Amino acid sequence: MYELLRPLLFSGDPEKVHDRVLTALEIAGESSRGRKLLARMAGKNSAASVRTMGLTFDHPIGLAAGFDKDARALPALFALNFAFVEIGTVTPRPQPGNPKPRMVNAMGFPGEGMHAVKRRLISLLERELITRPYGINIGKNATTLLEQASDDYQAVLRELLNFGDYFVVNVSSPNTPGLRTLQKPDSLRQLLFPLMQMTKGSKPLLLKVAPDLTDDDLITAASVVTELGLAGMVCANTSIRREMVPRAATLDRGGLSGSPIFPRTVECVSIVRQHLDKNATIIAAGGLDSPERVHFALSAGANLIQVYTPFVYLGPRVVKKLLG
Repeated sequence: MYELLRPLLFSGDPEKVHDRVLTALEIAGESSRGRKLLARMAGKNSAASVRTMGLTFDHPIGLAAGFDKDARALPALFALNFAFVEIGTVTPRPQPGNPKPRMVNAMGFPGEGMHAVKRRLISLLERELITRPYGINIGKNATTLLEQASDDYQAVLRELLNFGDYFVVNVSSPNTPGLRTLQKPDSLRQLLFPLMQMTKGSKPLLLKVAPDLTDDDLITAASVVTELGLAGMVCANTSIRREMVPRAATLDRGGLSGSPIFPRTVECVSIVRQHLDKNATIIAAGGLDSPERVHFALSAGANLIQVYTPFVYLGPRVVKKLLG
């Protein structure tokens, strides 16, 4: 059925379609009947559970940050059998994101801000509608100067520390001007050290890097993660190497995701696995759109898998299809 509906979904403005789908999932997730319907759509699967970061995941497939920025649809997404969901990117203050029209990969952290996310999470937790682990991806507001970026990350972590199972420091989105400069070693240390002090080991903290980093820069980032005692890394964000898709080469903004970046995703996972502590967690993201590719990333050293583009193309049964 989804294959029949997909051309209709793809015919409209991507952001409007995304908002409609998210609203529909939010409504469905509010009722037990809606969640049961979604679970039937997702289908059942058998897969071994994964234990990492002190958390237990029903299987390795989760939903990447960017789809549900404000924790609107967690109950529905769990009903669709994602083992975990990463919400965000969450910023201190609400912001509209980049000017429209824009593609989903060029939105620039639009969101309701950390206070709205906290209120929604409290409501979901009180009603026991959060049934599986979830992460919170944190970032800075677009108007915050890079010199003050650390204040934004600390503000979000402080506000939401008691409401996430793990946290991801996003310094790798190509859609916030200057953000990727925070991936430099000295900047990373200055950013991550106070965040680690805030967690006091109570919640896992991971670093999300760009696939466009050189191998040496990936090794350096992994070394900083190890040095400061972070739980691990997410490999990786979207790419600015749009020449990999000729039709995207002329776009002036946004990140490339999906199948074209799969080879680099696996390279990133393999490189950082060699330079992280053996118990560190690696979440692979980028082009993992088939059971074979999922297996390849896990074999390269990933503990968990995040998807976004495959959810768009494969629909409600994405987890079942990827687990094989």
